[in-house]
Amino acid sequence: MSILRSGTIIGVATPAGRGGLAVVRISGPEALAVARQLLPAAALADPVDSHRARLAMVQWPQLSPMDQQTPGKAESSAREVAGVEKSPDELAGGAALDQVLVLPMLAPASYTGEDVVEFHCHGGLMPARLIMAACQAAGARAAGPGEFTRRAFVNGRLSLAQAEAVADLIAAEHTATARAALAQLRGGLNRELAAIENPLRELLARLEGSLEFSEAEAIGPPPQDVRATLLAARRDVERLLSFGVAGRQLREGVQVVLTGPPNAGKSSLFNALLGQPRALIDAEPGTTRDVITASLELGGVLFVLHDTAGLRDEASGVEALGIDLARERLAAADIVLDLRRADSAGWAQAREAGFPSSATVLKVWTMADLRANKGGIATSAKTGEGIAELRSRLLAEVSRGGVEQSIAQGVLLNQRHQDRLRACLGELVELLAETHAGDEVVAALLGAALQDLGAVSGRVFSEQMLDEVFSRFCVGK
Repeated sequence: MSILRSGTIIGVATPAGRGGLAVVRISGPEALAVARQLLPAAALADPVDSHRARLAMVQWPQLSPMDQQTPGKAESSAREVAGVEKSPDELAGGAALDQVLVLPMLAPASYTGEDVVEFHCHGGLMPARLIMAACQAAGARAAGPGEFTRRAFVNGRLSLAQAEAVADLIAAEHTATARAALAQLRGGLNRELAAIENPLRELLARLEGSLEFSEAEAIGPPPQDVRATLLAARRDVERLLSFGVAGRQLREGVQVVLTGPPNAGKSSLFNALLGQPRALIDAEPGTTRDVITASLELGGVLFVLHDTAGLRDEASGVEALGIDLARERLAAADIVLDLRRADSAGWAQAREAGFPSSATVLKVWTMADLRANKGGIATSAKTGEGIAELRSRLLAEVSRGGVEQSIAQGVLLNQRHQDRLRACLGELVELLAETHAGDEVVAALLGAALQDLGAVSGRVFSEQMLDEVFSRFCVGK
């Protein structure tokens, strides 16, 4: 696929299914010409009043006598889209398809930066499908995944980081994720990147300028200025990378693992946190053999709770397999709820070996109605004691871990962003270690670091990179 595939594209911009409205979008150099073939002459007469909707009847396009006798590939494909194999009277030229609002948006003041025409038709299966087919019969082609947003990027309407934020905003199922995606769409990550890039680009220009003169004439930037600029850039890149965990948590949820010895009340607390019976409860120790997972939303943030098998050394058979699964989930935990019954001896002094070093560990007493204890969060699934406090504590730990700061800064990093930022950090570290390197070496490494930063925003891109990014988008966006 070329960086910007040529032609005029058509796509349904709203989800399939019954509803009040659907939106069919055309974009490209022939958007007006395609739309005019489906509309009465007065609907899009010159001069076109951009960004002003008008009511009109969409009709199947009139075909030439030759086209009617031998439908072309586009016409045949369009009729297949509409769900018909032949040319019935219902789809003869001029046949009414739907009454719509037509909204033209002339370049460059449109989402894609091209001429765009939208048909706001009735919802449901057939209206949008018929209009889509009619547009293809009139010469448009079906858009690929993310092709509208890809054109917006190539035409300078969005940076690549903003385009990815569009996909995140569409996919968001929780308030915090939507807030973070919107903040990045409004330029949050772009501003952070520019604050790092601008001093480095200025430094590179000074270095390259000094290379144009002879050694005797060259006056490059003082070494202390170079080092100060590189140190500041390294610090800022490290700070950006620290948002990586928050980005994953906002997209995939905060992973919370309930652990502890058998019969510690894990399943009871799991159900109490969810507010509904999700895990089976029995007085017999070791009854949880598999990992039970459920989602909980707190303060707009998604938490993924994992109820696991009780940890003990003497287990065998299916219970031992369940303990292995529990340890796997523990290794990927963001927050560990380390549970003990209120009538037990409590915890050992040392942190459990299986807990990841990056995880927050909260010591939680269960069955607090049995006995009062100190040194942990006291809860009782029976009376409800401490459940609200534990939920608040979970949300507080996530906010302290960077989620709220990620939202405030408009930085919603994905894996691609982190890979490029780590590469940039490696080059900056190498630069700082090259204390006696010449200006040529410094300039080369600095150029590579700027390439990596540019790949995050999309200032530097390749066709393959765009294909990979936009292949994850839905069709019609």
